[in-house]
Amino acid sequence: MVKFARTTFAAGSIAFIFIGVLHTYVHLVELAGVDLRARFVGIGPVALQGSDISAWDLFQGTSLLMGFFSLALGFILLATLFQSPKGQVPHWSICITTCFMLLGISIVGGLYLSSFQLIGGILGILCFGFPVLVARRHEHKTNSAN
Repeated sequence: MVKFARTTFAAGSIAFIFIGVLHTYVHLVELAGVDLRARFVGIGPVALQGSDISAWDLFQGTSLLMGFFSLALGFILLATLFQSPKGQVPHWSICITTCFMLLGISIVGGLYLSSFQLIGGILGILCFGFPVLVARRHEHKTNSAN
């Protein structure tokens, strides 16, 4: 069970890296074009914390940060997995925190973007949820032995 849990954790971590690379690539190739920029310029400035920022700049920054965030999170999660002893999964709190974040991605993605975010969020919750069960079981066994 531990090996399968480590595999699902690795798959979820690699998925974050893949999504980060894909999102950044699509942003630079398709979402930074002249046609889309013209649409955002038409929106005009957006008031943000007392400053007026162009909608285009706000979109560019948010979109690129999304890609970078996903990449960084994937690498951090993989590093956490590699730092865990071979017979264990990363601490359950890391897994459950990631599940809560994926729940938020599922909800926001389902409401505002597409069903793909909802499906991806659910698959991610499974990838990180199974290690939670294994970690809690291991923790319970360790506490019972003491």
